[in-house]
Amino acid sequence: MEAMVQCSDNEFDIGVDVDGDDNDDYVVVGLDFGILTSPSFNGQMAVAVFNLHTGSGAIEFLATAPSDGSTVLLPVFFDQLCDSGAPCLSASSPRFTYHITSFDIFTGGSDDVVPGKAKFNAFSPSISTGAFVNVPKSAKTTVPISINPSEWGLTPALGEMIVTFDNAAGSAEAALLPLQLTP
Repeated sequence: MEAMVQCSDNEFDIGVDVDGDDNDDYVVVGLDFGILTSPSFNGQMAVAVFNLHTGSGAIEFLATAPSDGSTVLLPVFFDQLCDSGAPCLSASSPRFTYHITSFDIFTGGSDDVVPGKAKFNAFSPSISTGAFVNVPKSAKTTVPISINPSEWGLTPALGEMIVTFDNAAGSAEAALLPLQLTP
């Protein structure tokens, strides 16, 4: 009897430019752990970070990717974007530009998940991040956010994303709340 291993047929690549020269320095890859480490799928999506200057890479996390979901969270450590001999994300150089592409690993098709590029300050973002709350069924809650107006001019946020894994897969799984900072 053979066991069937579920796998994702998608690879997610996040190109990251940490030195502002409009060339990617690192790529964050969400892909099946087995494919990254052996010749076969194992059903777990890993997060690998590759230095595009040296070719070195490391896996520190598995992705948060619920079965039958449509949202994938790909965490990385700051120091994975700061290798010796390569451009470095740091407190003295905190801003980066990124873009996301997905690939169907069986057909080779690709898709810009989010068109264009975005900027972010990893050490002092223009809008607060990481507000995690558990909300009981049928309840409501308020989560405060803060905005850094001076950083907003350099790395403006399009808004807030609220990810709820309990929602059905698709657009309802993450609420996108557009925001505009007006004088």
